[in-house]
Amino acid sequence: MDAGRGLLRREFRAMGTEIALTCLTGAGGQRRLDLAERWIQAYENRLSRFIPCSELSRMNSASGRPFRASPLLFDFVSLCLKLADRAVGRFDPTLLREIEAAGYDRTFELIGNPKIRRPLARTSSYRDICLESSTRTITLPAGLGIDSGGLGKGWAADRVARILGSPCLVDAGGDIAAIGRPPDAQGWYIAVQDPFRPELDIGLVGVIDRGVATSSTLKRRWRTDAGTAHHLIDPRTGSPAVTDAAAVSVIAPNATIADFHAKVALLQGADAGLAYLNSEPGVEGLIVKASGEVVQTEDFRSYRLETA
Repeated sequence: MDAGRGLLRREFRAMGTEIALTCLTGAGGQRRLDLAERWIQAYENRLSRFIPCSELSRMNSASGRPFRASPLLFDFVSLCLKLADRAVGRFDPTLLREIEAAGYDRTFELIGNPKIRRPLARTSSYRDICLESSTRTITLPAGLGIDSGGLGKGWAADRVARILGSPCLVDAGGDIAAIGRPPDAQGWYIAVQDPFRPELDIGLVGVIDRGVATSSTLKRRWRTDAGTAHHLIDPRTGSPAVTDAAAVSVIAPNATIADFHAKVALLQGADAGLAYLNSEPGVEGLIVKASGEVVQTEDFRSYRLETA
């Protein structure tokens, strides 16, 4: 599909969301889009927790025993553990059992009205995972499982951007890698959605060589026998987070880091989350409070093009 002067665009569904890829026309453009789409399909088949035979599912089933991982899975798990250490208790990739207990034990479209279960008491944590780089072996403590949903889409967006080359835009359900500068434009223009009125935008940002991601408690929600639940689990409680931040949008050096900071800020709440984002070098963000009030970091305005 022609996305404008000098650009090709392709849209398809994968990883439980809408994917949009944009790159340069000319020699190799369609081939790079083909490669990128095949990579995403292979990535989903390898790292989806909803596919019983995926590599991630097989590793989780092997908890308590060493598992020989592919380079892709080993790199992903290694990064998740490093970021968990950095987040000081506000990001944990091993919340698989907790999110399943909250009702998200199947693809979002099939959740229905599940009965809430209490997850089993933990006897180990992500710090007990053993990584052996020489053999690419991952040993999860018995009963522990990894959920790729925490960073998976942002990480995939960054990887696909390498395939497409500069300039390109990869949008994996709102986790965005914006590389280079599109032809005849000052940057890639990205809308920040209003979480309460998804058909409207709060405004536009313009970015070059950055990642953009949004976390929200309003997007993936479902009814349970105990009330409404959502997919963002607080590692401190093991339950869906209670926070006065309805949505957090972050601009960072890449999509993975933007995704990470958006989740950490949201779990802290609006005021603490804003202070956290202001303290992170190279990171800017916008927070929509549950009250509807919008606050932003000190230099977020340098990316903002207009206000709806």
